[in-house]
Amino acid sequence: MEEDFYFSKNQFIRGLMMPKSIGGLVMKRGDVSLAKINGVWKKYTESVPRGRKPLSNNEDLIFIGSGKNVEIIREQLSQKQIENLING
Repeated sequence: MEEDFYFSKNQFIRGLMMPKSIGGLVMKRGDVSLAKINGVWKKYTESVPRGRKPLSNNEDLIFIGSGKNVEIIREQLSQKQIENLING
C-alpha cells in the first residue's frame, strides 16, 4: 500500500508529553516514528493511505513524502532529549 507521511512539530511535542496508542500499538513516551522515504530517514507524526486527507488538522502539518512499502522504525529518545525538545 502506498502511504503519504506528514510531520507536525506541535503534534510531536504533545506526543512526547504523554503515552499514546495508535491503532492498538502502544508507544512509550519519547518514541519517535521514522520512515525511510526515498532513501532518507524522516520523522513523521501521521501516515495515511496515498491521496487521503490527514486526520489531524495542526496548522504546522507538512507533507514529508510518500512511498510504497516504506520501511518504518521507532526510536526511543533519552529523558534528556525529551526535556530539551519540550523546553525548546
